[in-house]
Amino acid sequence: MESRSRRAQAAAALLTVLIVLLAGCGGSGGTAKPTSADESLSATPAAQATATPPADAKVIAVTVKGDTVSPSGTRVSVKRDQPVVFQIDADTDGELHVHSTPAKAIEYPAGKSVVQISIDQPGVIEVEIEQLGKQVVQLEVK
Repeated sequence: MESRSRRAQAAAALLTVLIVLLAGCGGSGGTAKPTSADESLSATPAAQATATPPADAKVIAVTVKGDTVSPSGTRVSVKRDQPVVFQIDADTDGELHVHSTPAKAIEYPAGKSVVQISIDQPGVIEVEIEQLGKQVVQLEVK
């Protein structure tokens, strides 16, 4: 009897953890799966970036000045696994947060920088400047 109680408690604890993981970062409209950890990336300063974006890349210019972010919530269509290149021009360093599975946290320095990602799951993925709480784009992955 005690064994069943322990199993029930363990199952309830696991269910609680899964609910918390699924609820984290809000609803993005994309597929949500619990992950073990977010993926952390760093943008490369533009002066150090040597490669040009791939020909099939979707290039998104992001400007952060004070608490103003551009673009601001624009929906951008991309294909699964298509390279997405963020060209960031910011007056202070910060973090671009991609609400994908796994989530991607992209640290960028003040000035101009470049980072490339790709998304392998269809859905709508929100990209925001975490510390400002401002949405940059919604990637509609098809």
